Amino acid sequence: MGKKLSLNWNPIWYTIPEFAHLKPLDLHHREQEDFKLPREASGLKNIHVLIRAGFCLKKVGDLQLKITGDDRYKLYLDGAFVQEGPAPSYPGHYYYNEIKLSGMAKGEHVLGIHLYYQGCINRVFYSGDLRMAFAAELRGESGETIPLAFVYKKTDACQGDTIGYDTQFLENFDAGKFPAGWNLAGFKEEEFEPAVPAGWADYTLFPQPTKMLWHGVKEPKEISRREDRIFVDAGKEVTGNLFFLAEGEPGKKIIICHGEELDSIGRVRCDMRCGCLYEEEFTLGKGECAWEPFDYKGFRYAEIIPDKGVKIKEILINIRHYPMEERLCRVSSGKKKLEEIFEICKNAVKLGTQEGYLDCPTREKGQYLGDALITAHAQVLLTGETDMLLKCIQEFGETEKFCPGLLAVAPGGLMQEIVDFSLLYPELVLLYYRFTGDMDMMEKFYGRVENILLYFRQFAREDGLLEQAGEKWNLVDWPENLRDGYDFPLSRPVVGEGCHNVINALYLGAVKNFIFMAELMGKETEYKKEFHRLKEAYYRAFFRKEEGIFADSETSSHAALHSNVYPLYFGLARQEDGERILDFIEKKGFACGVMHSYFVLKVLGAYGRYQTMYELLVNEGEHGWVQMLREGATACFEAWGKEQKWNTSLCHPWGSGPIPIIIEEIGGICPAPKEEKGYRFCPHIPEDLGEFWMQVPFRGKVLTVEKRGGTVSLEEADIQSFVGEEKIKCVFNKVELGE
Repeated sequence: MGKKLSLNWNPIWYTIPEFAHLKPLDLHHREQEDFKLPREASGLKNIHVLIRAGFCLKKVGDLQLKITGDDRYKLYLDGAFVQEGPAPSYPGHYYYNEIKLSGMAKGEHVLGIHLYYQGCINRVFYSGDLRMAFAAELRGESGETIPLAFVYKKTDACQGDTIGYDTQFLENFDAGKFPAGWNLAGFKEEEFEPAVPAGWADYTLFPQPTKMLWHGVKEPKEISRREDRIFVDAGKEVTGNLFFLAEGEPGKKIIICHGEELDSIGRVRCDMRCGCLYEEEFTLGKGECAWEPFDYKGFRYAEIIPDKGVKIKEILINIRHYPMEERLCRVSSGKKKLEEIFEICKNAVKLGTQEGYLDCPTREKGQYLGDALITAHAQVLLTGETDMLLKCIQEFGETEKFCPGLLAVAPGGLMQEIVDFSLLYPELVLLYYRFTGDMDMMEKFYGRVENILLYFRQFAREDGLLEQAGEKWNLVDWPENLRDGYDFPLSRPVVGEGCHNVINALYLGAVKNFIFMAELMGKETEYKKEFHRLKEAYYRAFFRKEEGIFADSETSSHAALHSNVYPLYFGLARQEDGERILDFIEKKGFACGVMHSYFVLKVLGAYGRYQTMYELLVNEGEHGWVQMLREGATACFEAWGKEQKWNTSLCHPWGSGPIPIIIEEIGGICPAPKEEKGYRFCPHIPEDLGEFWMQVPFRGKVLTVEKRGGTVSLEEADIQSFVGEEKIKCVFNKVELGE
């Protein structure tokens, strides 16, 4: 039946006739290679399929369901939404979900699966490869298989153009074309046909190693009637969709707009600055109709604009993101702006962590390696959990089969490559080690880190420095106007000739991290002997003795902030030069993009410039988080201000650097795997913070730091005492239904 053996689950895959005998496409290619989607694939896009499977239970009991779908499924039980998944992945390492259906009553039931194939080459899914299929297996309490006969119907009720970077399709929904009650028992299946086995089901399945998404319903902060429209304010940035019920004459229309901000006259800006046009049309069918889109958006505001005679009720907001128990990590300081900075970063991390660490939940919805380093650092501190970080490391490691130097975005069909991000992969691995001390995982990823170095060696000249490493994008910082005048041509696809600083600093940093990994595991590596030679070559090429700082290239006298932050971050500078470089960094401040500010603050903390670090964190200039707050941020931005980038995302967790700075450098909870408790306590709370209180989850404990009356204390408590009796429904890929 087209099955492939798997170590974990070996189901029969089903599809619809259009896909049953298509030959799957291999989308893998280098970014700079010319690649076009074949004609047979480009015509198959935005396909929604409704699938039913009825079953009968003879007694009350719990059931176990295994399920997966490509690209995505939404699961319903007797008409009620259960979950959606799986997390995006590659066919060679594809995820499935296990869902416990608790307290099932005896009698007739129906599973409903809304299966979706997007068909676009983007950062979201590995789609466009002519694979559309699903698999599901239901078992009873004794492990017996409960037979399921799947029938399906395609629906064209959702139509629309793509938005963002072909990220998603708008959902202009025609309720008259949608079979109401399709996922309920007793529904007449005359128009449904049997699903067929997929003749190419070449997946290797693994249980999804992370929790499934958290879904919730929120009442808007404001709902008001404004002339011919209904205005909705969620109160702050959210990820999900507006939900409401509508009734009117069939064929009547409703326009729905979502946006992150309001325009100059107070209307919702649905043509968002980040490049998404969130304007959709709802066509009514008979009776009461529900607006409940399949895909999700990032937004704060919405407008409902109905035709005359249309009644609207039950306006709510459906929210989705990765589970986060927000009570576990909190900060209070008496300084409003510090608390607000922490909160907008926390909200961005919450919304930007979906089934991976997304760069943003709007324009791209992709997991970028460089972004993930910062988002993961913040997310682990906020949640006390490392499962998402480990999955992220694994997914980027898998891209070595496309290029030993790794891809910049994974998993997905877009083959984007960035030198800077590949060289930060060892940082991601060591971040996991810092929080867990897990040497088994270190061993697992050791070879992948070594392969990255071997890949970049091909660009090394005689002295070992990288030159013309142009197979991948040389980023330095983004956007271009926030590179502090970095003096080297970073044109794409081919960078300028010569040898420049930042890429080599990152390369030496990766080598140093690899040596550290080898030492932890008691391994010998030739890089240990080579590192001294590389460091000396780096100094000869870029250090300017007269100024006492590093220049951007070996032929330039210009010194950008970036050219001096990375040498200190990776410990490449000589001790006698450190103070002058630090003075230079202090003077520069945030002459950089939001992502790079993480490294700036980390360097200031690492070298004991804590007061400068704090003052820069809360600075009120145009380059700082206070600027975001002035512009109404409820999640940290992609750039310091809305106008500092041509397509600024207003929810971009790569700007969440303040979270690790506040927790580790100010509050003093520093992961230290060789310490007995896994951390060391070394607070540096500024004097002008007369009072400071912080609560952080760490390895099953909640650590509380408090400064009161000049005294700083630390207390530990079991994490369960903070969670209390509230039931956490999503526990590592298992969803409990019922009470």
